[in-house]
Parts: sequence; C-alpha cells; structure tokens
Amino acid sequence: MNVSDHVFWKNKEFQEETRNANLAVAMFVKRCFTFMDRGFTFKLISNYVNMIASGDNKTLCEYKFEFLREVCNHEHHIPLSLPIPSAKITDQASPSQTQSTQDVPEYSLTNEYCRKHFLTGLLLREVGFALQEDQDIRHLALAILKNLMAKHSLDDRYADKSKQARIASLYLPLYGMLLDNMPRFFMRDIFPFNFNSSNQGSRDDLSVSGGLQNQVASALRQANSVDTSFSKEVLNSITAFSSLAVSTANHVDSRASLISIESNPSNSDKNSEKTDACEKFARPLSLIGSALRFDKLDQAETRSLLMCFLHIMKTISEDVIVSYWQRAVHQEISDFFNILELCLQHFRFLGKRHIARKLAAAVKLAQATQNNGTLKGSSSSAQAPGLLSQWMHSSQDGHRHCRSMTMPIIRGKNALSNPKLLQMIDSANAGSNGNVAETDTLNPTDMEANVATEVCLTVLDILGLFTQHHKKQLQQDDGQNPLMRKVFDTYLLFLQINQSTAALKHVFAALRLFIHKFPSAFFQGKADLCGSLCYEILKCCNHRSCSTQTEASALLYFFMRKNFEFTKGKSIVRSHLQLIKAVSQLIADAGIGGSRFQQSLAIINNFANGDAPLKSTSFPAEVKDLTKRIRTVLMATSQMKEHEKDPEMLVDLQYSLANSYASTPELRRTWLESMAKIHVRNGDLSEAAMCYIHIAALIAEYLKRRGYWKAEKARNSSVFTEDANLINYNQLLTSRDGESSFIMGWAAFLCITPNVKEEGAMKEDIGIQDTPYTEDTLVEQLELCGDYLWKAERHELIADVNKPVIAVFEKRRDFKRLSELYYDIHRSYLKVTEVVNSEKRLFGRYYRVAFYGQGFFEEEESKEFIYKEPKLTGLSEISQRLMKLYSDKFGAEHVKMIQDSNKINPKDLDSKYAYIQVTYVTPYFDEKELQEKRTDFERHHNIRRFVFETPFTLSGKKHGDVEEQCKRRTILTTSSSFPYVKKRVQVIDQQSTELNPIEVAIDEMSRKVSELNQLCYMDEVDMIRLQLKLQGSVSVKVNAGPMAYARAFLEEKNAKKYPDNQVKLLKEIFRQFAEACGHALEVNERLIKEDQLEYQEEMKAHYRDMLSELSTVMNEQLHYGTISSSFCSSLSNMSLATVSKTDCVQGGHSKASRIGAASRLSSNQ
Repeated sequence: MNVSDHVFWKNKEFQEETRNANLAVAMFVKRCFTFMDRGFTFKLISNYVNMIASGDNKTLCEYKFEFLREVCNHEHHIPLSLPIPSAKITDQASPSQTQSTQDVPEYSLTNEYCRKHFLTGLLLREVGFALQEDQDIRHLALAILKNLMAKHSLDDRYADKSKQARIASLYLPLYGMLLDNMPRFFMRDIFPFNFNSSNQGSRDDLSVSGGLQNQVASALRQANSVDTSFSKEVLNSITAFSSLAVSTANHVDSRASLISIESNPSNSDKNSEKTDACEKFARPLSLIGSALRFDKLDQAETRSLLMCFLHIMKTISEDVIVSYWQRAVHQEISDFFNILELCLQHFRFLGKRHIARKLAAAVKLAQATQNNGTLKGSSSSAQAPGLLSQWMHSSQDGHRHCRSMTMPIIRGKNALSNPKLLQMIDSANAGSNGNVAETDTLNPTDMEANVATEVCLTVLDILGLFTQHHKKQLQQDDGQNPLMRKVFDTYLLFLQINQSTAALKHVFAALRLFIHKFPSAFFQGKADLCGSLCYEILKCCNHRSCSTQTEASALLYFFMRKNFEFTKGKSIVRSHLQLIKAVSQLIADAGIGGSRFQQSLAIINNFANGDAPLKSTSFPAEVKDLTKRIRTVLMATSQMKEHEKDPEMLVDLQYSLANSYASTPELRRTWLESMAKIHVRNGDLSEAAMCYIHIAALIAEYLKRRGYWKAEKARNSSVFTEDANLINYNQLLTSRDGESSFIMGWAAFLCITPNVKEEGAMKEDIGIQDTPYTEDTLVEQLELCGDYLWKAERHELIADVNKPVIAVFEKRRDFKRLSELYYDIHRSYLKVTEVVNSEKRLFGRYYRVAFYGQGFFEEEESKEFIYKEPKLTGLSEISQRLMKLYSDKFGAEHVKMIQDSNKINPKDLDSKYAYIQVTYVTPYFDEKELQEKRTDFERHHNIRRFVFETPFTLSGKKHGDVEEQCKRRTILTTSSSFPYVKKRVQVIDQQSTELNPIEVAIDEMSRKVSELNQLCYMDEVDMIRLQLKLQGSVSVKVNAGPMAYARAFLEEKNAKKYPDNQVKLLKEIFRQFAEACGHALEVNERLIKEDQLEYQEEMKAHYRDMLSELSTVMNEQLHYGTISSSFCSSLSNMSLATVSKTDCVQGGHSKASRIGAASRLSSNQ
C-alpha cells in the first residue's frame, strides 16, 4: 500500500498523522519539479488529486486543497503553468475547428486550456468543483486561489505590467466560473438580473418552478457522469515535451522563463483592428459541467470571487478584453455588466462609522464566546486571516445569511489566538481610547474604504474602455438601444449606491465624458435616460458633503449646457422638463428641499452667470427660470410636509401642482401618479383608478393635438384604398375608417367620468413637444386603470375601459390580446350579476364637512366639502378622525366639533377656536334621474348632488309633536362628480327648502310606502327586513308611527287647519300604505314556516286594528282588497306642483331617502 492509499483509507482513524503525511507528499512532489521530468511530476499530481473525488468526506477534501496549496506555492509556479515555446501541443479535433478557436480568449476551463496551463487549470478545476461542496470547503478553496493571486501580484520578478497582464490571462477561466455560478450569488438589495446564458450546456434556467425535481435529478446524473480527471491526451501531450520543460525550469532564470509570454499567440494587434464584422462565438463548455448547486453563496464567498475577477480585469491586457467583447454574443456582454454591477453592490462604501460598528460587534461576540468557554487553546488558528471582515459584511444593513450568526473566524478550535483578530481587537480598543497605535497594516475601516474606492475606479476604467471601443454600437438608433441602456444602468449604479467622496469625483468626471460622447442618447428620442440621470444627480445635489454637492451641481450645469448646444442654442426643454419631473418624484422619495439643495441651485445659477461664451444667449435666463420653478415646487413641498398626516389636504396640494403643469403633460402625469400612490396607500382604490383614467385622457388629448392618429390614418389610407372591404371593418367598437375612439382625445372617456373635461384644458407651449407618448403608452395606462377598477369593485366600468383598447388590437390583428380583453369583460359582467343579486357591494358613505375659524383654517375657512369615506364609515368615526387630525395641528384645546347640522353664522363663533361641522349626506336624484339610475352602482357613480335634512320646530326646539315638527332639506352640489381624483370635493352650490308639519308627514309616509313595495317586489325577498318594516308599520304604539300622522292631520277637526290638496294627498298615501301593508303580509305569509304562524296571525290582528282606526280617522271604510287598484296611476297623475314648489323637491327626495334608508338597513344587517 503506497502513501496515498494510507492517506485515503486511514484519515478517519489517524487524522493528525494522515494530515502530516499529506503535507509531506505535497512537499516531496513540489521538490520533484527540480530533479524530475515536468510531465512525470504532473502525472503524480494528477493521480494524487484525482484520488479524492467530489463527494468524498470533508477531511479528504481539506487534504486535497492543502496539497494543492503547497504545490502551487512553488517559486516557479508561473513558468510551470505556461506552455513551452518550442513544444507543439496538438488536439485531436479537426484542423478547421482548431484554427477557428485559436484566437478565442481562454476564459473557459477546457481541455485546450489545461494542456497549456496544467497547474493553474488543475487549481481552477478543483475550485470549480469545490463551489459545489459545503461552505467550509468553498471558503478554503477560494482562500487558496485568492492568496495565490495576491502572491503573484506582489512578486518582484513579475512587477512589469506586461507580465502581470500575462499572469492575469492565466486566471481568465475564472470569469467563466463566475458566469456559471451567477444565480447563486448573494444578492440582497441587488437589482434583478437576467441569468439566461448563451451557454445552455453549463447554466440552468432556475426560474422555471415546474419540473424542478426533474432538473435536480438531471443535474445530479450529469454530475456523476463528469470525469474529474484530465484526459489521457492532456497528460500525454505534457509528457511529450517534458524534457524541454526540465531543461527550461532548471537552467533558465525564472524571469527568462516568461519568454513563453511573448511567444504565445497574442491577440493585441489582431483584435485591435477587428470590426463589427468579426465572428461572434458562444462560450465553450466547461470541464466542470453544468451540475450546479441550488443553494446561494454567502457574501464572503461572493466577495472573494468578485475580488479575483476585478484583479484580473484590472491587470489583464486591454487587447484581450476588447477581443472578448468583439467576439462575445449580446447575452454574455449583458452578463459581463451584470457582474460589474454585482461588484459595485458588494464593495459599496458603507462609511467608516458603519464599518467600525460592525467590527466592534464582531470583537464583542468573539470575546463573549471566549468568556463562555466555547473557545479553548492557545495555538495558532488554522483558519485563514481576514475572515472577520467577511463576517462583518455577511449581515450588513440588517440582512443576515442563514449561517452568518457564527463568525467564520471562530470556527477553528483556537480562533481567538489568531494574530489578525488579536490585532483587530487591539486596534479597536486603542481606537476607543483615542490612542491609535501606528502599525504597518491599515485599520480595517480604512482598508474597507480603500477597497470600495479601488473597485469603483476599476469598474470606471472598464466602462471607459468599453465605450471607447463600442462608440458606433452605442450610438445606434440615437442611443436608443439595449446596449446603451445596459452601459448607462451601470454608470447610474455609481450614483444609486453609497460611494466615498474621493470615488464620486471620478464618477462625476466619467459621467461628464459619457454625456459628451453620447449626447443624442439623452437629448433625442425617448427621455427615460435623461430622466433617470437627472433624478440621481439631483439626489447628489442634496448630499451632506460640500464637495459632492459642488461636483453634482457642476455636472448638472454641464448637462444643461450640452442640451443647449445639442439643440443649437434653441432651448433646454428636455432637461428642464426632466429635472422638474425628477424634483417632483424626489419630494416623496428622498425629501429634498433643505438648505443643502438650495445651495446647489445657487451654485448652478452662479455657473450660468459666469459662463462667458453663453452670456449673450438665452441660456442663463433659461437656467434661472428652471431654478425658480424648482424652488416653487419645493415651496409646495414644504406645505406638503406640514400636511403629511392629512391625506385630503396632501392630495389637494398635489392636485394644485398638477393643474399648474397643464402645459407639460409629463409633469402633470407625474403628480397624478403621485396622487394615485397616496390613494392606494390609504385604500381609496376608486380614486386611484380615476387618477389613471385622467392620465389616459391626458395622453389621448396630447396625441390628438400632435396629430398622432392623423399621421397613422395617412399611412394606412393607401392600404385601405386598395381594398374597399377593409374600410369600416368593425362598426361596433371603432369609428369610421377603422379609427380608434382615442382620436376624440379626452372626450373618449366621457362615458366613464365627466371629470376628464379637465384634460381638455391642456395648454400648448414648447414643453408639449418633448413628451414621447404613443398609443402603446395609452393602452398601458388603461390596463393599469382596469386593475384598480377591479380592486375597487366597479366592475361595470371594465367594459368601457377595454372597448377602445379592443379597437387598437383589432387594428393590429393581435388576437391573443383580444381574447384576454374579451375574457376580462366576460368576467366583469359575471361579477356584476353576482353583486347585484346579492346586494353585498358597498360603495362608501358621504359626509358634508364645514370648517370655521379664520385664524386656523385660512383658505378652507367657511368652506364646505363632501368627503367620500370607505364603505361603512360611521359619523362618529369620521368625526373622531378629523378631531384627532386637527387637534394634532392646532392643539386639542382649540378644536371644537359642532354637533348639529344647522346653518352656521361664522360671526356668532368664538375666534379662539377652530370649529368643524360634520353631517351625513346621501346622493340626491330627481324623478328623471331615478328612472335612469336603476342599479346601486349607477346611484353611486358620477354623482355630484347630495341632500341632508335638519329637523326643527317653530318654537325653536329641535324636536316636537308631529303637529309642530318641521324639517329643512338642503341640497348640495359639488364642483366635480364622485368618484374623483380627490377624496373630497368642494361644495359650490347649496339650496334649502323647509317642509311644514303636514309636508313632513307626506314625505315620511311616501318613504314608508316605497320601502314596503321595494321589499315585496325583490327577486329574493329579505324576510328579516320585511318583518322589521312590517312591525314598524302595523305594530306601533298609540302615539307613534303612521297613526300619529293620521290623527294629527286627517281627523276632521285637525284637517281644517291645512290646505285641502295636501290633506287629500296624504289620504291617498295612507290608502296606498294600507294596501302595501296588506301585500307585505301576504308575501310574509307565503314565505314563513310553521314556527312563525302565530307571529303572522298577531301581525294580521294589528293590521285589522290599524285599518279599523284609519277608517274612523279618514271617515271612510278601508280594508285590504277594496282599495282602488288605480291608486298608483292617480297618484302619479296628480300634479305635486299644485301643492307647493316644495313638494316637487320633496317628492324627488322621498325616493332618494328611501334608497338611503334601505342601504343603511342593509349595512346594519
């Protein structure tokens, strides 16, 4: 049995001995390079490493990497990893295939790569396999790779830049390893990436949940089939030139051995001259295979991999990178930028205080663990140094990995004796005492800050190199292409994450160069790139660092200047609009507007005033106007902050800003969207849907005025004239010549809400020309509106929203979208049928709210509003909400609620108090509207008139006997219809009428009759409601209910006091009341069961008693069945105008009141 067999079989029984034996074998093999054939030594290494396969126990895997660490630490590792210049390594592949791939950069771990670079290929292969193992093995493998690369970068023999570039090219297959493992990277707070690779053989699509078990099984099968040893061809090729290797290694100086760098086929001269016509290639399959794990790499592992990648990118030859970019397919270019974004995210600057807190927490945890006795011994730790900083980053910003609760540095038995940790503890203690000792090493906080800055500068260099060699591709379609978007997003990420002040100076310089190179991407075509950049620069203008503020202000001024130059001195409309829009968005997102931001605006003005070449142009005035408008928005922002807890006032302020930008659709849209977000946050979904309807109307009106559909009609006219049958192909949903109803502009949405008339007031100036809206934008808004209408349960509007969209997709022959739209309409009508029959849908309640108190309410003083409240909101609930809201503003001792609904004279109120009056109101409809609005939805949609009643007596009391009880009916009209983009709408008109006692009786009895008939003629009779209403009609006390009205106004001695026509009308109503009660009794008898027969008989007895008393009072015989069947027609033919003008209002309201009462009863039950 040889030594390797002893190590393999005895490792569990004799751990210490086998570990020492493993290291001894490694040292022996390393010395063999000096005395033996290189190829023979490579075979020894390969056989020994392949003895331990993936999946073996953890101890054996550790032995393997300790062996590799010792072997790879050979002083001539680099010469041993490079091919011999005179040796010709042949491949069994076809000559054409060899020739086509010889210039391809070796960034995948292939057989060809391993033939040329055995030691490096072996290490990279084993690291790749280790990434599929447990976390401890992954940490060990990555530490060996990272330390080896660091050793090479610090080796004085290879200090020359070209030599470092050649060494970096040795590790280029690590990039392929990164691509393979991208789905596993730790990506907290990192933007979602598209992980679909061009190499389908080595990267799985993990986004498909269906069949996941099959994917796992397939991956495992493939893993078992991967041959972890090098092919015989590789080792035979190495042996073929082993004698040359020995002579070179022994007799040539280690620096001279780098001659293989120069003799190796170089891509520098060839690829620098390549054009876009060069052949694209897909990445070759890796030897590691595609059997990837599904678990995530922790942050320490991700940072190690990315640090190695960045070192390669920093030191490798530019020609190699450019050659790869020119040949790689688009998806791999996208993945390359995804990795750069990952680097920026994982090495972002956190601030020295944050790093120090993490370090202190790590030290405290380590000391606590030692005190608890969990760490023993004093021998040096076997763990690699520097793991403490990795632990610090594994839980930053409150995120904790599933294994990050334990510091990696204390996994060893004697972790606290680690010199690195002891040094950190001493440094932290010295820093806390204010005595920082001068040491040769950097403080951990400075180290992290320097690493973040170095990563930032490295990525900036790579981006600059890419834009330099891909200017033509980036400028395609005026910069409106996916490649430009990807590069711009990476640039933008520098401003979206934390950066040090030193790094930001370079970022701003790079952005200035980028804007100078590609102005058309920002100032022509779509404005999304321009808007995104303005948003991030404005955030930096609010930075706490004065130097960053100045740099951001300078960049913003440069941006506007380039815009002015791009338009040949005409205007800065694009940057003006996008900056105002960005300010509007930042109001809610970042809370800008303080002294720092004001200072940045002043800096920009100073730049404009001091710019001598542009002093005679309109540019300084335009900059001044822009900063003035920004300050106006900021003033509104300060008001919004004062009212941030008052949702109604907050929306009112944003609505006023939206109206102020009637000439700039994009800015008006921004504020309408902001209002919609507030409504969604507060649960007011109907109002949110109306905001999106207004946005759609705004876009339609804009497209109409720009002649969008006229141009489209002109393009299609030639097609239509060729075949007359195509004309008017859908008369139902499209207008003449196949035109969409959108061509009407805002008027296309009048069927949904009359409030869209506001969008017709759009002013036309130069700002309207820079809004890139299309018909697709309009369709997207309507789809969004449809979603919120569903959530708001306004299903009846779904069809009206979808019909114009249907016309668009019919014109495009998009039958899939048409089927989806028709299915939505089908579902909406099914839902309407369901809710109409069940009567379970509630649309909200309405309240009149009046404010009094000049010293408190200012503009709202003496104004009345109608508030729309959610569903079952009661009077006490809204009163308490408003009381708390204004008590917080003015102080509880200064706010009073007015408890009644009487008309208020402000002069009679105490100026020391803020008064609030809240009154429940119901929608009001006249007779014609009642006939048109038959459903509950129609009576809660597009309503702007409301009514409430106030009881009073002529003696001054609020309530009295029926003979003296009067009431005042008040009808309110609002400026806009509900639902609206706001939750409250101001009252613009108010009409009041007073009803005398007999008119009150007529109104109340008419209401009772209507309610009884409504209950009796329902498709599904609600027995509980019917019995309650019956009991209140026929089983009442002597001095209450309907009989009280009959005695007070219909007895002969009392009837003489009132006009004859009113007395006759009241008698007719009582006759119908008697008939309605009888009919209700019949319906109840038909529906009840045996256990309620006694109750039914009792109700009949009460009914007979009521008829008997009514006959006596009215001086005529009444009994059910003999009442005139023509009563309904006679009542409807009777002109209420002959009674009084008041009765006309009362008659219309009686039905509205009945509706309100029925809905209240339904809600209570």
